[in-house]
This record gives sequence, structure tokens and C-alpha cells, in this order.
Amino acid sequence: MAFADLTLARYSCRSYTNEPVSSADLDLIVEAGRIAPSACNKHPTRVLVCNTPERLAAAASAQPRFERDGSVFGAPLVLVVCTVEGQAWTRRADGLSAATIDSSIACDQMMMQATELGLGTCWVCAFDPSVAAQALALPEGVYPHHMLAIGHAADTIAAPDARAARTIPTADFLL
Repeated sequence: MAFADLTLARYSCRSYTNEPVSSADLDLIVEAGRIAPSACNKHPTRVLVCNTPERLAAAASAQPRFERDGSVFGAPLVLVVCTVEGQAWTRRADGLSAATIDSSIACDQMMMQATELGLGTCWVCAFDPSVAAQALALPEGVYPHHMLAIGHAADTIAAPDARAARTIPTADFLL
């Protein structure tokens, strides 16, 4: 699939079937994140795979509003995308840590790989990181930035007109 088609096919899926994501697909998705670029190749990103009932429920506990069937939006797979404190590159001029940027790039690459495999995804940032860290027993110094819900979609992408209404016009996007 051409990248332009891939970007048009991706949407925020909020309803999934109970069919599990295959191990082969999970391996491809994780590899896409693992090889993602990071500032100065520091690679501060770590990913926790949640595909057991216990881990899925723990992930969902960080945002109960999104809990469906014991998971985030009912997805059979949730990747919790984290960074290791102090491992990311920091810009000298203003102290900006690239941790959020690096983990976002990894999350995006995994999301697009899942889309290319025909899976639905939803990038979730609206959760309580402290609840996620505790519920998932993350090691000290590992911060959860994002969750990526993945599975076989039980819903469909919005019609092109509806999608266009929710995106920024090109004239406003460009400075």
C-alpha cells in the first residue's frame, strides 16, 4: 500500500472484535517501533505488550471512560509506550527532552504498521500515567506516555466528508 493510501486508511478505531492479533503481526508492529528514529539514537522508548486479561484490565484502569470488555476500547492488544527517565536526548538551548517526541515517533510507526496489516488502531494519551504505572507495575523511572489500542476493527472509518470536517484545512496548516 502506498504511504498516501495508508495515511488515508488509518483512523481512530474505538470498537474491536475479540479476534486476537497474531504473533506474527505483533512482531512486525513491535519491530516498526523498535527501529524508529530517536534523537541522537538514544532510544529511550520501551513498550509494554498488554495482551492478557490482567494486563488489558490494568491498562484500562488508567482511563475507565475508555474501558470496554476489560480493555481499552475492547482491543485485544494494547501497547503501552513508555520512556526511560533521563535516557532521552535533551536540547541544550532550552532543556527540551526528546522523550515524548521519540516515543511518539515509535508509537506512530507501530500504528502505521498495524494499519498496513489491516488492523484498527487508536492512539490514546487521555489516561492517568500514575495509575497506569502502578497498575502495570512499571519499573521505577519508566514513564508511560501513550497507549496504542490495536485489533481487528468492529467499526468503520468515517465517510470522507465527515473526516474532512474534522481535519485542518491546508491553508491553516501551512504558515
